[in-house]
Amino acid sequence: MDSDSMDWIWGNFNNSPNLTELIDEVEDDNHALVDSNDDDKSDSSSESSFNNDCSLLIGDKRTAQELNEIVNDMKNQYEKTLSELDLTTDGELEDDNHTSDYKLYIDALEAVKTNLSDVELEWSDTLYQCTVNEKTVPESYTKTTSIEKLIIFHANNFVEQFKIKYPNRRHLVLVFLNECGVQKCVCTSIKPSRLVYPNLRDLISYSEFVAKHITYIKLEDPVAVPNKIMSPTTTIEMQTANCFEMAILLVSFLIGCNYNAFVVYGYATEIVCNNDLRKVRIDIEDNDQAKSDSENISENLDNVNSLASKNDLCSEYVKFLIEEERNKIVVKDEVKEININDTSDSLFGKRVHAWVIILPLKIEDENKNEIPYFIEPSTDERKEIYDENYIGIEAIWNHRNYWVNLQSLNEGCMQYNFTLTNTKCWEHFLTDKPQSLRDGTLDLQHNNDNTTFKHLVMPNSWVNVLEVPRNKYYMLYPSGKKVVTYMNAIKEFYADYIMPDGLIEKITYFTDSEYVNKIFVTEVYKHRIDKLIRVETKYTNNENETVEYFRSGRDDFLKTHTFYGDSNNIKTKRFLTFYNLRLDSMAELKINEKSFITTFNDRSDLLFWRKCILQQTENNDCHNLNIKRKCMSIVEKYLRDESKHKDRDIATISFNLEFNSIYVQYQYGKGQITQSSRLFQKPTMTRNEEFDPKSVIENIVYPYEGHLNTHEAYIMLHDMIEAEKEALRNISKLEDDIIKMIEIRSRERTMFELKVDSLDWDRNHGIRKLLQNEKDKKIALSKRDKAKQIDNSLPYHEIIKILFKQDNSALNVREKIVLHFRQNTKKRFLLSKKLFITKQFKFQTMIKALQTDRFKEVELKNKMLILCSLLKNELNVLTLRMERYNETRIERYNNLASYLNSYPDFKTLGPLKLYS
Repeated sequence: MDSDSMDWIWGNFNNSPNLTELIDEVEDDNHALVDSNDDDKSDSSSESSFNNDCSLLIGDKRTAQELNEIVNDMKNQYEKTLSELDLTTDGELEDDNHTSDYKLYIDALEAVKTNLSDVELEWSDTLYQCTVNEKTVPESYTKTTSIEKLIIFHANNFVEQFKIKYPNRRHLVLVFLNECGVQKCVCTSIKPSRLVYPNLRDLISYSEFVAKHITYIKLEDPVAVPNKIMSPTTTIEMQTANCFEMAILLVSFLIGCNYNAFVVYGYATEIVCNNDLRKVRIDIEDNDQAKSDSENISENLDNVNSLASKNDLCSEYVKFLIEEERNKIVVKDEVKEININDTSDSLFGKRVHAWVIILPLKIEDENKNEIPYFIEPSTDERKEIYDENYIGIEAIWNHRNYWVNLQSLNEGCMQYNFTLTNTKCWEHFLTDKPQSLRDGTLDLQHNNDNTTFKHLVMPNSWVNVLEVPRNKYYMLYPSGKKVVTYMNAIKEFYADYIMPDGLIEKITYFTDSEYVNKIFVTEVYKHRIDKLIRVETKYTNNENETVEYFRSGRDDFLKTHTFYGDSNNIKTKRFLTFYNLRLDSMAELKINEKSFITTFNDRSDLLFWRKCILQQTENNDCHNLNIKRKCMSIVEKYLRDESKHKDRDIATISFNLEFNSIYVQYQYGKGQITQSSRLFQKPTMTRNEEFDPKSVIENIVYPYEGHLNTHEAYIMLHDMIEAEKEALRNISKLEDDIIKMIEIRSRERTMFELKVDSLDWDRNHGIRKLLQNEKDKKIALSKRDKAKQIDNSLPYHEIIKILFKQDNSALNVREKIVLHFRQNTKKRFLLSKKLFITKQFKFQTMIKALQTDRFKEVELKNKMLILCSLLKNELNVLTLRMERYNETRIERYNNLASYLNSYPDFKTLGPLKLYS
């Protein structure tokens, strides 16, 4: 049984007879709220029944009685809160007023955020108390071994001698107090480790993980070294750390991955030390780059089963250039403009900071020119050693030794010689040759032979092996969300499956530092059923431009969708591109109020371009989405067919439906600058009318085959008429496809769905149970009231047809749809609120039990801590989902109202009001 799993913890909490069975039976169930995409499936029951017998859990009757009183008090508060919520919920669901809706959402969110703040305070206090408690931490955290005492003695002696020799230098960070107040050598706080998750493989992935997983806190005194430094295990547990603790944690992971990494103690600018990016301006991502990124994502996902080339066709020189280019890029490639003003900071050059440096290993190939570089743990960015934000270095260390910089601290890091064996530049703490620099490899193995060392060696780390529980790893960010503020933009990051619409990243660019006027918004999505991966919105004074990017796999093979203004109006200017998988080989489609322009690729009939001019209609307040417009003319262009004579190979054909004519232009001949052409005038009388040869006007360019005879002209005219009918059918089908696509996208924007990978065992195990429960509920509902049951997964027009069968009044049908949408949105929002109260009650019950500090078994207390950690994560998830429901409810309602306003059956009604 994996004690770190986030799935097994709660089990049947609501049905457990006592707290003992709660802990004992948690291994019998494997589902959690974090694993679910639907809030309705998050919890199977919200009512709790507890037996107050806790004596088996604690082993002491008096303590058990105290716990029983805690549980009873919390239970009474929980039942009172739920009863009050149930009384107000019925009236809130029936209320159909926009103002009251707004007040409902805002009040609920404020209450939930206030409760969440209380939960965070309770959790941090309890976690710190349990973490630093000498009864629960390992013995190595609270005691020092004989070899550690010897190292600390020599370290203190080294520090004193350094003070005498260099009286103007800062205090060295060589001996510090850990979280238990015990002196430890800073080198032994590094614990080389690797995590078991497949996505964590190299420097980039571990740097991103540490920056996302740990919340950075600046030093209390910006010019002084902290007296107490937490161990990496406590950093992972608390998920908050200063620069020294984050650097030690990252170096532990990188050394575990065989990187020659060191912790750097030195000086940096105010921007870096405070992690204040509000002085950093980022540029809007290039559209071409975003387009290529989306294509790369799609290609990577689509070509999973493609065969890789057995032969490496890349030359060694090209590989060298690629590797050199990689060394220049940052972990996260961003174009930034940093405003650094040395004079504005009175503490410039004095601010203490810690970061990571990667030194090249000793290699035999002298052609490889590797240079050291920095990694900033708080932002996971790679920095070159000449970066102006890093002013100087006092010392560096790893798990083997400690080196003090003897070079000047005033001229930047570019001047430094990073050859650690050079005693003129670096002073060693331990005089033994550093093992990390031997033979160009990291020696992580312990010597088991009887080799006698002449000098002291650094003892093994006193820190436990670093592990991250799966529930915390899936949350990724401390609260499931991270917000980074720049000078002109705000970045928001979310863990997978946290947001109900699959949002994982959002960047909002503003015109100024007041964050008022938006100019560009980028949203990145994941796990969407509709294959949506990215949305870009550009805000202008006239109309907003929105671009949607999709992975391949959609039924309509849509790749990108660009539209301006109302997304539900067929007259809206839009541009669509498709993956090269359609049967009609359509690649691009441009739509505006006047025409359709279609581009094709690799068609067997060599058609590559078609334009349809549409009849203009009168503008009115209600655009009818499903009403087709009359086609006035069609123009088609074809590629050259070398097997045909130039006068028989059509280049352009124009069907003029208004003037009842067909104009055909043929391909250019070799060396010609003019084309042959024929104009066909279609007959307007009855079918029995005799063919008039004058209805065909020819303009043939020499050399030519000759003019058409009467029979050939008649046959060609007949063929042109049939081609016109085929073109009209294709245009009609295209318009049907566009209307269907707009309807589908309208529903997908309103009722978004997520999917879980079939190989994701952790999530799917709980999903299967929840889906089965939901399936049973649907079957029961259909048996009980089959006539009134409406499948919400159906497109809008199908739901409208079902409602019209029950009621012929268009007004009643539209009101039912709007009322159902609002009630369903409120229901999901209020269900999240109810779940929040339930989870909060469970969390507070466990916290009160932990605060009694009467547990006899450490394992039981650790399980309780894991339990509380999971509940805190679930509370953060519910808060984020409620915020997202509130953010998107107006947009989703406007999307539905716009669709209903454009529906033909409601055209006699007044349009629904759209809210801003």
